[in-house]
Amino acid sequence: MNTCSNCQAQNKDQAQFCVNCGQPLTQVASPGHDPNGSGKMSGGQVQVGGDVAGRDKITTTTTGLDASTLVELTKQFAKIYQKIDARLEDPNTDKTEIKDTVQKIEEEVKKGEQANPAKVERWLKFLAGMADDIFQVVASTLASPIAGVAKAIQLIAKKAKT
Repeated sequence: MNTCSNCQAQNKDQAQFCVNCGQPLTQVASPGHDPNGSGKMSGGQVQVGGDVAGRDKITTTTTGLDASTLVELTKQFAKIYQKIDARLEDPNTDKTEIKDTVQKIEEEVKKGEQANPAKVERWLKFLAGMADDIFQVVASTLASPIAGVAKAIQLIAKKAKT
């Protein structure tokens, strides 16, 4: 387990962000232990198991969200895009800019536990400055447990709304 230095919550060893407060976590390896489980280090020698790549290694990643959660999240964001389209024209705010920001948030959130809460928080603040009505809908969607987003993102969304 990995203990958060901010709130002392226990997190999985591989977690990048605290599930309780969203704080980035530091990965600490004990001597002779490889946190990825792919090797062993002792006495100046290294034993390696698994893949070793000398140069470019192509890997695939999963979003961390199950299919039904992705479908629900996509539906929720589709409603948000409809609200953007229905907004009255505003000479100070371009609908394309709002959509681009919402799309960045959507793509990051769909990464599940691998999502970067700092990016989401920055984009939410930017969105709040551009279009508070859309910001409120996005933040409510992300803060809702029905959306199935990572706990850290939910906390960021709740914090951003206040």
